[in-house]
Amino acid sequence: MSFRFFIYYCALWGGWAAFLGWIPGRLVTIQRSVVATDGIRGMCLGMLVALGLSIVDSIWNLSLRQFGQIFLRVTIAVVVGCVGGLMGGLIGSFLYTKTTWIGFIIVGWTFTGFLIGTSIGVFEILSSLVRQQDMSGSRRKLVNGMLGGTVGGILGGVLFVLLNTVWVGLFKDKTRDQLLSPSALGFVILGMCIGLLIGLAQVIFKEAWIKVESGFRAGREKILTKEEITIGRAESCDIGLFGDNMIERLHARILKRGNDYYVMDAGTPHGTFLNGRQVSRPELLQSGDAIKVGNCVLRFGERQKRKQVQGI
Repeated sequence: MSFRFFIYYCALWGGWAAFLGWIPGRLVTIQRSVVATDGIRGMCLGMLVALGLSIVDSIWNLSLRQFGQIFLRVTIAVVVGCVGGLMGGLIGSFLYTKTTWIGFIIVGWTFTGFLIGTSIGVFEILSSLVRQQDMSGSRRKLVNGMLGGTVGGILGGVLFVLLNTVWVGLFKDKTRDQLLSPSALGFVILGMCIGLLIGLAQVIFKEAWIKVESGFRAGREKILTKEEITIGRAESCDIGLFGDNMIERLHARILKRGNDYYVMDAGTPHGTFLNGRQVSRPELLQSGDAIKVGNCVLRFGERQKRKQVQGI
């Protein structure tokens, strides 16, 4: 999946997931407690949006054959998303009912967006802790998700409130002046904004990435967030290149050491090539370098700002 399609699917799935979260939320009514009702409705939104975005993120980063990892990623994201939606709904509704200032609704949705964004990076942080690996890439993904989710929550919350104001003005239905108003459209806009901004933040603030230029599923792009990225035909490889007999199950690795990235061959009979030269030891990667394994060509990219700082 390319970066462009990743952003597109984040927005699309965010909108559809929010709509699906609106359906059960609309059926929930807790007698004598508007705040609790809105909390449950927010929880439905957070749960479904986190579910949708974590599935997109998992498909982008993993092979569908890695079902165990996908399940763990999605489960953790859904739990965090549930908490975010519940807390956002409770906070926004409680403050709004106490003050009637509609800006507190935006505050609630901002908190929800923040935790949905957080949910996308929690798995990488936990995985790095368990494996005792460098967490800089995982932290960057977590922070980017938080930033995107927060901005998406603010933008979606503002549009949500504006749409609510227009709705009430047109239909004079004051009962709709609640956290859930004005029906499914408000939730869809909110979910799309959160998904769109999370996807944008991940792509805009990426540090290093790989693009498959030729070979299996050409056009794929993957952000490097781990200390070690494996390349090969095995289902467990981070970059799976299937259907090429010249590629071994574990063919090559991309290693992060400090602020630098290196490529190394895994002792394969056909070898790994960097810019046409066979790799015999770990080779430092520069932005634009071509890595050839079997009949597949991978293009390495990274933010130039980091290199400029090193050169000072």
